[in-house]
Amino acid sequence: MKIAFVLGGSTYQQSLYRVTYDVAEEIRRQGHQLDFIFWENPGPIKANDKYLKIFGLNKESKPSKIFSALFIAIFGKHFYYYLFSPLFLKQIKARLKSENYQAVFYQGQSCIPLHADKDEHYVVVHSCKYENFVERYSGFRKRFYKRLYKNIYSGQKLLTVSSDVLNDMVQKIGAQPDSAETIYNGFDFGRLKAEIAKPQPEGLPNSFIMAAGRPDRTKRFDILLRAYAKSKKTYPLVIFGDGKLLSQLKRLTDELDIAKDVFFPGFCNNLLPAFRQAKLYVSSSDVEGLPTVIVESLVAGTPVVATDAGGSYELLSNDLSKWVVPRGDIDALARAIDDILDNPPVVGSDTLAFLDHRRIAKRYIDLSEQLEGHQH
Repeated sequence: MKIAFVLGGSTYQQSLYRVTYDVAEEIRRQGHQLDFIFWENPGPIKANDKYLKIFGLNKESKPSKIFSALFIAIFGKHFYYYLFSPLFLKQIKARLKSENYQAVFYQGQSCIPLHADKDEHYVVVHSCKYENFVERYSGFRKRFYKRLYKNIYSGQKLLTVSSDVLNDMVQKIGAQPDSAETIYNGFDFGRLKAEIAKPQPEGLPNSFIMAAGRPDRTKRFDILLRAYAKSKKTYPLVIFGDGKLLSQLKRLTDELDIAKDVFFPGFCNNLLPAFRQAKLYVSSSDVEGLPTVIVESLVAGTPVVATDAGGSYELLSNDLSKWVVPRGDIDALARAIDDILDNPPVVGSDTLAFLDHRRIAKRYIDLSEQLEGHQH
């Protein structure tokens, strides 16, 4: 069977590829051909993967850049994707015509510019669209984008990476899909453990509290810093990541008088070994899909405090749920940090069996066979 994972706005280096890689490899091990289809340049192509230079999406061609820049300036990016979906889709179908994929899964934002596809396919939603995008606006723009997303995702076969994402799409956006179920991102725990066992990044404290991600409005590292300042500060805090809000965060550490206790190493290519050295991982996000960092931390044996964003409750179940706190609650986050360090639980991959890449790959194969059956 030939299966395509279409990755919109992603490359080999970005998270969308990384959270689908283990499942893709398992599908291949079971004798099926699985190709990643990119419409952004992913770098040197691997195996049978494909990079399709789509006019209107491609950022390397000057005419394509001018065309997209003009209409995005007029309509905004997402409405531009929506309006010109037939143009993008015609090009992709023409390029892939000879491939005869029995199953196509649009992963992430690739559904937005390709929503006009009338052939049988699945749409995999990786983030909370209402919380991450629509909720930013008010008045007419909020109503407009909510209706836009409702139109895009209604009538689709939806797969969402957590129950929280499914609730966001159906309850908050109001989408009316043909079908909807949760399909978690799958992980090869053996591969993760091997990566975690490698030498950790240099220049870190011997023990520390860890957080990671691009400093943006959703990660809420400002909340983490304020909570850390109220905590016992048992260990230094290390926040990995780089972005335009980093300078604001550094200023905030000065204001809170914790600059000597907080380290910002920037972006790190080999982050997994750092989880092994950390005493605690803290996820302070307002918006998540299925937080990969929580999975990685638990596999490394490092406990987690998290806000109730995305699939955090699904990952931190039973006894671990006591350290899931309300979003934006600085005092609750500070208390949870101190409490878990005073009473650290034993954690590992045992509680994450439902994310095993072999189990998730089997579900993708079953869904692919259903699509193939419909075509016949």
